[in-house]
Amino acid sequence: MRDFHHHLLLFLYLFLLSLHQVTLASSLSAAPKAVHHRCRDDQRSAFAQLQENLKFPESFSKAELWDLKTDCCSWEGVTCNDAGHATQLDLSFASGEDGDSVSLEKPNLGMLFQNLSFLVELHLDYVNISAQGSNWCEVISQVLPNLRVLSLSNSSLSGPLCSSLLKLHSLSELDLSQNPELSSISPSFLVNSSNLETLDLSYCGLNGSFPNNIFRFPKLQTIDLSENLLLSGQLPEFSLNSSIQSLSLKNTNFSGNIPLSISNLKSLNYLDLSRCKFYGVIPPSLANLTQLETLDLSFNSFNGSIPPFQRDGVANLAFLYLEHNQLNGVLNSSLFTLPSLQNLDLSSNQLGGQLDEFSDASSSLLMIELSNNNLSGSIPRSIFNLPSLIELNLLYNKFSGPLKLGDFKNQKDLTYLALSGVSVESDNRSLAYVQLATLYLPNCNLTEFPNFLKKQNRLTGLDLSNNRIQGYVPSWIWKTTLTTLYLSRNPVDFPKTPPFVKVNHSTPIYNEDGVSSFHIMLEDLRMSSCNITGSFPEFIRNQENLLYLDLSDNKLSGQIPKWIWNISLTYLNLSCNNFDFLDQFSTPISLPYSDTLVTLDLHANQLPGSFPKAICNCSQLSLLDMSHNQLGSQIPDCLGKIPTLMVLNLQANNFDSISSYAIPSNLLSLKISDNKVEGKLPSSLANCSKLEVLDLGGNMIRDTFPLWLEKLPALKILVLQSNKFYGPLGNRGSATIFPVLHVMDLSSNEFTGNLLEELVQSLAGMKVTTKNESRARYVGDNYNINGYYKESVTITNKGRKMLMDRIITLFTCLDLSQNRFHGEIPEEIRILKSLKALTLSQNNFNGQIPSSLGDLTELESLDLSSNQLSGEIPPQLSRLTFLAVMNLSYNQLEGRIPQGNQFDTFFQFFL
Repeated sequence: MRDFHHHLLLFLYLFLLSLHQVTLASSLSAAPKAVHHRCRDDQRSAFAQLQENLKFPESFSKAELWDLKTDCCSWEGVTCNDAGHATQLDLSFASGEDGDSVSLEKPNLGMLFQNLSFLVELHLDYVNISAQGSNWCEVISQVLPNLRVLSLSNSSLSGPLCSSLLKLHSLSELDLSQNPELSSISPSFLVNSSNLETLDLSYCGLNGSFPNNIFRFPKLQTIDLSENLLLSGQLPEFSLNSSIQSLSLKNTNFSGNIPLSISNLKSLNYLDLSRCKFYGVIPPSLANLTQLETLDLSFNSFNGSIPPFQRDGVANLAFLYLEHNQLNGVLNSSLFTLPSLQNLDLSSNQLGGQLDEFSDASSSLLMIELSNNNLSGSIPRSIFNLPSLIELNLLYNKFSGPLKLGDFKNQKDLTYLALSGVSVESDNRSLAYVQLATLYLPNCNLTEFPNFLKKQNRLTGLDLSNNRIQGYVPSWIWKTTLTTLYLSRNPVDFPKTPPFVKVNHSTPIYNEDGVSSFHIMLEDLRMSSCNITGSFPEFIRNQENLLYLDLSDNKLSGQIPKWIWNISLTYLNLSCNNFDFLDQFSTPISLPYSDTLVTLDLHANQLPGSFPKAICNCSQLSLLDMSHNQLGSQIPDCLGKIPTLMVLNLQANNFDSISSYAIPSNLLSLKISDNKVEGKLPSSLANCSKLEVLDLGGNMIRDTFPLWLEKLPALKILVLQSNKFYGPLGNRGSATIFPVLHVMDLSSNEFTGNLLEELVQSLAGMKVTTKNESRARYVGDNYNINGYYKESVTITNKGRKMLMDRIITLFTCLDLSQNRFHGEIPEEIRILKSLKALTLSQNNFNGQIPSSLGDLTELESLDLSSNQLSGEIPPQLSRLTFLAVMNLSYNQLEGRIPQGNQFDTFFQFFL
């Protein structure tokens, strides 16, 4: 009992003691603490000086970044260590409400940062420090040697990039993106920066060659060099221990093959090599990169088949973009079963064969783009079982039909559907539960406007072109949501007083003049070849948002209305009609929207009088085609003052003169053939360094051969036929080079003298064959002009005049016929290996036919008629296996006609 009381007293004593200690500790914690500032005076002083040098935009919400009376280590964007030294500075938050950036006025970075040497992270994104020039990297490397993160994105830096950044031995992240004046990059830039993990130099305007060794840095995980158009380089051989996870070279000048060692990048999840100059086969091992989520190889020259992507190999692949290459072979349907795939774009390739049905369709697939291929057979029904599909584009393949639109009834998320070349069947219930935003059904054998469109009230884009739809356009087509409408190549029309009634809230009412009574948002209207007759369609008058208008190849007549120039059009095509009045252009007035029009095509009408000078006020005009009209007098000098003009076509009019002032210096194509132009060739053409096509044929120009044309390095087509040019072609011993010229027509002039070896040598563009070019390319494909434009030229080929609607770059032609050349045809002509057509007829050539013509193995047409050639026909000509037409008539040839080979198969053979 005693022991019990003893233990009880001891327990109470200990309990009271512990309670007293807890109470004491609680009271101490509640007492006011002594104020302790972590910020050091030298740090505060440095930040105060920095703030003093900052200039804030007007939209900035406060007059200064920081309150200098408070602890600098508590300021936004500042982080300190325990000793009070600033270790991180981030000013990327310091921008105005409108995104306006803060700037450092005449900054001396050395003085501003000399007391902040403990910084390990510096973020000056969107802080304008442009006044510093190219010394910024040297100063930062000297005063901030401990930096691990340097981020100066969008800071208006200028270059070149210096090699002093390699002094930052601890640097792991470098972001200099969106500084478009960094220009060149030093070969020793970042050499041996072994700690670097992230490098972002996108949108920096870099040029030259990128140091290949940077790709091999052992810790490098992310590298972004995208949007540096002039930056060249090649991918290296990747090592097994590479850490790269993300690699983007988008829109650079990188080229070559993808190395097989790409398979060593086991951690790679993002690869973007789009819009470069890569070629060759895509390594099949890409299909084994298990971490890959995004693969973009679009807009290159890859060929061969698509890598064998399978569910198990690339289970994480979500985005696959291979469009605009030269890929061929069969498309494996296993692509549609990849478990994570969302977007698949294989458009504009050469894929063929049938698409097989597939099971285990991916539930994540949102977009399928297969347009512009050679896929055939039926469209697999498995596509209708993709539950999440939003966009399907199968345009311009060889699929067979019929196809019922009702098959898409269960794909309720579908908003974009594009089909062509198949017979489409529909009824009122088709797509009843699907509300499309875009529907393209060109060349689908439609004979009427599909009735199901009445219930499509979210439609913004509709293409029904190239069908067999007839009659009036129904009122219910005109949705208030509609911005794009293509009806070309259908014989439809619009009544002057349309019997339109208000069907629902999406259908406009028309007044007695056919003008809609409320706003329709059309931006793009294409109605070429619709057999529209009479005057200009009045319903277009209120389309204030219209940007593209194509009414070409109809039967419209009378005046082009003045109100059309009150619409802010960028593309206007009224060609191939019967318009005969342009009175609104008779004086050089200012057009309301003269600063928006980019393409104006009025060719093949009946427009009379002098050139309408008001067109010269269209300051953004890139393409002007007024050919095949009845315009006359002088081609106006004001055309030379349109700095953006790239294509000028005034063929087949009655112009009688052109001065040097009328030639814009940025021209890519100039066609003035079949007019009545006299005098000399305008010497200002020598300033058109980008000119690719020059056609002055069918005029009365009297001049010697313009040797100064060699100053035009891009010239591909030269037509001077049917003029009064005279004298020799070049001078013996002079070196003139036409590097890419592949069509040269000087026929029907008064040229004299020998066909000099120097002229043959100058035609460098006719020496190289392009057998390995797997895709047809056309002159004008690179014009990048708003709207579609075809370069065409009339030449003599295979014995007759022919219009080439599109000039393929593989076609090479030399025509010197109907002149006064004499002497022998030089043996050196054998070097023009790519010639398809050679015409030397109706001259005074003598001597023998050179046997070296047998080396022109691409030749399809050879015309040496009406000369004074003698001797025998060389048997070597039988080697010309592509030759379809040969004309050797009206010469002094003798002997036997060679037998065998091509001489037994001639399509046409004249002796």
